[in-house]
Amino acid sequence: MEKKMTYAVLEKKMSSLTVEQQQNVESYVDFLLSQNQQEKTGKKQPLDFSKYDTSTRIWNADAQSVINELRS
Repeated sequence: MEKKMTYAVLEKKMSSLTVEQQQNVESYVDFLLSQNQQEKTGKKQPLDFSKYDTSTRIWNADAQSVINELRS
């Protein structure tokens, strides 16, 4: 069951935080909003797994190789 965050619930939770914690939360919310805005306006880039070790014990092939094959 998903609990919906209302303005009143958020306000109550925020009021129980210290001033420094409230500033951190506000800063984080601003960051999330800016990320959302960038995603809306920015060009979508394909995922790049090249910087990760994507080999697994389950697959016989490297995950990045499989992704590249699917894309082509």
